[in-house]
Amino acid sequence: MDEITERRMYDLLGKKMTGDASAEELRNLEVLLSKYPEFRFMHDELIKQDDDREAAAEQALQAYAVHYYGKMCQDINSDGNEDHTPDLMIAGEEKRHKWGWLKIAAVITVPLLLGIISYNYLHKADMDDSRPGINVSEMITQKGSKSKIKLPDGTTVLLNADSKISYSKNFDVNSRVVTLTGEAYFDVVHNAESPFIIHTEKADIKVLGTELNVRAYPGEAKFETSLIRGKVEVDMKNSNKAIILKPSEKIVLSKNNSTGYNLTQVTKLDAAVAETAWTNGQLSFIDESFATIATELERQYNVTIEFKNTTALSYRYTGIFDKTRLEDVLNILKLVKPFNYTIADNTVTIF
Repeated sequence: MDEITERRMYDLLGKKMTGDASAEELRNLEVLLSKYPEFRFMHDELIKQDDDREAAAEQALQAYAVHYYGKMCQDINSDGNEDHTPDLMIAGEEKRHKWGWLKIAAVITVPLLLGIISYNYLHKADMDDSRPGINVSEMITQKGSKSKIKLPDGTTVLLNADSKISYSKNFDVNSRVVTLTGEAYFDVVHNAESPFIIHTEKADIKVLGTELNVRAYPGEAKFETSLIRGKVEVDMKNSNKAIILKPSEKIVLSKNNSTGYNLTQVTKLDAAVAETAWTNGQLSFIDESFATIATELERQYNVTIEFKNTTALSYRYTGIFDKTRLEDVLNILKLVKPFNYTIADNTVTIF
């Protein structure tokens, strides 16, 4: 999505939240949400009507008012004008037009603002607070969203939906250590004197400089590390084995078997690497059951999937899909195996 379209999305969503959107603008918003489903989660969260969110919106509005009051004063003073301090106590339509954008900004950025505040607070703790257990930075993605992160050493991390990465104040000083829950793609900056370590529930991964994908979701039957470029060492926690991966190799650990593992090649589907297709907004499945696929769809689209057709749970699929609407994915799947579905209130029923 380009910057102009993204700003248009925020503008329309803000107008919907403040009740200022026309029927045409509401239709345009739905078109954009259909085209860019990654914004659907934010939309659904913002339109929830509850006391906590209203209180948060009010607090955000006040914070923005203070911030932009100072900013506008600074801008006016820089223009050489002596007495143009903006009046926050503007009445009626004049206040509505002058500060309406402020209300939109506050409503749009409530969840983003809270996340930024949390990150900045934790990041400051990394620099200023030496108390053990306090100085940890975390980045978390909710269901239906992804995030791109630049670590202090320049390493780039793409964090998949419903995932978390954390690191301590000593990162890039004494060592480069992160802890991952969920799935992430790493483009690690080379530093032979400071190996990059990824801690997960099942294994620790030692990296010198490489591109790799790590999948370690709690509750899933397996753990995967796929190496795209470079060299990594995977140390399995429940055994004394350390596996060296070569480019295009993948190791799969079964969570039901503490010592067993399977070493294979990454899978190519339609010229794409299946294990990293998600970084390009695609969904990929390699001989996966519908039950497993449903879990991934819940994670990517922030929905709940219920099976009334229990036979469908065991259907198996292989393929790669451009991530569009959830309905499009389900329609493709039902062309291969027989089932029907309904969607109501973010619940998908398979029958």
